[in-house]
Amino acid sequence: MRWCLFALLMMLPLIAASQSARVARWTILPLAHPDAKLLIGIDWRRVQDSPLGPLVLRQVGKGGHPLLGLLDSIENIDRILVSSPGGQTGRSPLLVVGEGRFSLPRIRAMAKADGAVSRRYNDVELLVPPNATPFDLHFALLDGQTILFGDGSSVKAAIDRWQRADSLSERNPLFFRAVTLSTTQEIWALVDQPAESLSSLGMAESDLAAQVEHLELGVSTTDTLNASLVVQAATAEAAAALGSGLPALLQLAALNYSQQPALTQVARRVKVATDKTTVKMAFTIDNKLLDQSLNELRAAAAPPLVTETAPMNAPRQARMAAVPGTPAALDVPDPSSQSVRKVVRIVGMEDGVKEIPYEARKPGQ
Repeated sequence: MRWCLFALLMMLPLIAASQSARVARWTILPLAHPDAKLLIGIDWRRVQDSPLGPLVLRQVGKGGHPLLGLLDSIENIDRILVSSPGGQTGRSPLLVVGEGRFSLPRIRAMAKADGAVSRRYNDVELLVPPNATPFDLHFALLDGQTILFGDGSSVKAAIDRWQRADSLSERNPLFFRAVTLSTTQEIWALVDQPAESLSSLGMAESDLAAQVEHLELGVSTTDTLNASLVVQAATAEAAAALGSGLPALLQLAALNYSQQPALTQVARRVKVATDKTTVKMAFTIDNKLLDQSLNELRAAAAPPLVTETAPMNAPRQARMAAVPGTPAALDVPDPSSQSVRKVVRIVGMEDGVKEIPYEARKPGQ
C-alpha cells in the first residue's frame, strides 16, 4: 500500500468539492493532542486571499516547486493543523487535521482503490490498511468539512474529542499562544522541547535541538512576506553561540547562492538579535523578490543535465578523456588519494573575517 502522509496531502485537493468556505477560523484546534509539544498551522484560505495570494497561486500552478509542491491545486483546503506530543523517534504520535470542503464519496473511492479498507470507530468511518496496527496510518472522515489522518491512536483520540465537543486544553499554554499567533500569521509553528517533539517529523537528531527549549515561527502574507523565528535556548551560552553562528551561516549561504541573486538578497536580509537566552531572526521581502526567489528555488531543484561520462570505476585517465578538451594522457593527480586542508573564509562580518578550517580526506581515511 502506497500510503504516505504527504501523498495524502497532495491528493486532498483533487477530491475536494465546491462548497462555501467556513467563516470560523481554527475551530479545529481542540482536535489536536491535549499534551501537544508541536503545533503547526497553515491557513491556506487566508494565504490565497492575501495580497500575495495571486503570486503564490501562480507559482503553485507552475508545478515542480520544492517548497510549494504540496499545495498544488488545494484551493478547496482552508486550513491544515499538525500536532504531536513527541516521543520515541519513528514512533512519535502525529495527527494532521484538514479543514475545507471535501467530497467524501470521492475520498472513499480513491482510498479503496489504493488498497484501503473501511472500518468504523464510534460511528465514524475509518479508511485503513488491511490488518492495520495502531502505528499505521488511519484516515477518518468526520464530515464534509473535516478529515483526520495520522497514527491510529491519535486519530481515534481526536474522534473522541470531536464527539465530546472538547474545548482547548487549559493546561497547555501552547494552545493559547497558537490562538494568538493564528490571528496575525497565516503560517505558524510552536515547538516545545524540540529534541523530543520534532522526533515525529524525523528532525530531532541534532546537537542544536538539544540546546533549544522552545521555537516559535510566524509567517504573514500582506503586501510583503514577513517571517520571524524566536528561539528560546536552554542557556545564555547556547543563545550566544546561536546568535554568533547564525550570521556566519547566513553569509555562507549567500556565498553558496552567488549564482542566484534573489536568494542571496534574502539571505542577507535576515536579521539576528540575541537577548540573554532568546535569539530572534526576521526578514521581510516584497512580492518581486519573493517571486524571483521562488523561481530560483525551482530552477535549483530541476534535474541536472545528463552528459555522457566514463564509469567512475574506470581508470582516471579514461575518465579525464571523457571531458572535452582534456588530453587523455594527461597525468592528473587524483585528489581522493590525498588529504587536503582547506578553509572556508567568510568576509564582511562585523568582527572581521571568519575562517572555518576543515580537512578533505580520501574515502576510508
